Amino acid sequence: MKTWAWGFAVALLTGCLAIPSVAQKEKTVAEHAAGAFDVKVDAQGEADKAEGSTLARYSLDKQYHGDLEAASKGTMLTAGTDVKGSAGYVAIERVTGTLKGRSGSFVLQHSGTLTRGEPQQSIIVVPDSGTGQLVGIAGKLTVIIAAGKHSYEFEYTLPAAP
Repeated sequence: MKTWAWGFAVALLTGCLAIPSVAQKEKTVAEHAAGAFDVKVDAQGEADKAEGSTLARYSLDKQYHGDLEAASKGTMLTAGTDVKGSAGYVAIERVTGTLKGRSGSFVLQHSGTLTRGEPQQSIIVVPDSGTGQLVGIAGKLTVIIAAGKHSYEFEYTLPAAP
């Protein structure tokens, strides 16, 4: 790349990074939401079984209750292993409804592993996926499974209501 073009590209990039976005200027409010949810999981096609692992695809249909009154649709990919209690999954789900009185939708991105029975999960709001009154939402959701029942804890931020 010619020297002048390189200099222009660096100046342009530096200038773009220095411009604060609207989201950076807005005051956000940290919130906590909790409740139960019901989930329906349906296999999509045949599982791919091979030595050492099984891959599968599922559709997700959830109903959230409590501070989040919403429905969601999603897709989950799983990998089970021959070792009891070890597996992994990824999923994407679009949640549509009302969160503590604010309506709209947002997308959750899941990544989870089970290592010989020890779970680890990361479920985050996809950046800039909020719509309606949930524009600007960010956060992390934790799924709790106890006695066969599903519940959630959701730590999130939203721009302050006008």
